[in-house]
Amino acid sequence: MEETRSRGIYLVANHISSEHCHNLIYTIRQCGCRLPIRVLPYGGEPLALKDNFEDVALVRPEDFPAEGREFVAELGRRLACSPGLLQRFLCWFGEFDEFLYSDNDIVALMNWEEMFGYLGDYELVHADHEYRTGVVFNLWQPERFEELLGPGALAMAITAGHFLCRRSPRQVEDLLAGMSWMEAHPEVVKWHDQALMHVTMVLGKWRALNLCKPPHDWASPWAGDYKNSFDVLRTLQAKHQPVSHLHYSGGTPSGAAPIQELLYANLPAGERNQRLLRALMSEASGMNEARRLLKRVRSKVKSICKGKS
Repeated sequence: MEETRSRGIYLVANHISSEHCHNLIYTIRQCGCRLPIRVLPYGGEPLALKDNFEDVALVRPEDFPAEGREFVAELGRRLACSPGLLQRFLCWFGEFDEFLYSDNDIVALMNWEEMFGYLGDYELVHADHEYRTGVVFNLWQPERFEELLGPGALAMAITAGHFLCRRSPRQVEDLLAGMSWMEAHPEVVKWHDQALMHVTMVLGKWRALNLCKPPHDWASPWAGDYKNSFDVLRTLQAKHQPVSHLHYSGGTPSGAAPIQELLYANLPAGERNQRLLRALMSEASGMNEARRLLKRVRSKVKSICKGKS
């Protein structure tokens, strides 16, 4: 008799990311996915969850086993990145045997329940083109990384903002081993949670499937690869390549760019127009660029400080 596994979706959000989070939940449900959704706190002012979503609930770290909370706390002591980003690792201690984790700057474009069918014998499934970037977002020294960990190590790059996993206790042990490897090679890897995922998958020899690689050849989910919503539709129709989601990574999306129209999918026309007007005014005034530059400076300073520690 086939084993029945529990499945669900985890998000991490707070008040600042509430607009994107509510839009993401809306698009998940509009695409037909009825899996339970659990929203972890990112930190700061908490998310006020709208009550018009079915089987969506806020959860707290206290709702997870003590070993899970301690695991995340240990990562926080050893990995100098935003504590909110590390909350995703509570997923390995949650109620679901198989889970999908998603960042908030994402719009669902298909029923994510279908993606669980690809887990099969795999431990982790994702759909991204991170392996085509030269892995410069994860590593300071990509060539050295492959030299140390063997051929194919770079090709296992992953975007930690969207993935499915069949969890196991061994994976938690592997993550700690990955953390130790990063500490032993700080000159090779960049100090954030996505790099930890990449290192762990290579060291632990996780059975992983990237749906954007042959034979599946799904289209890129990165919003930066598309000019506008029409470009996404053209890819879906003309190229017959599935696009599981759009990920607005690489900065905080202002909502002003043509491709960012989908971030307003859950809004009625009047509210959508007000949000768009504010976004366009911020873009025209230079405020958005100022915020982007400030964020880069802060990130650079953190990286330099970590390298000196």
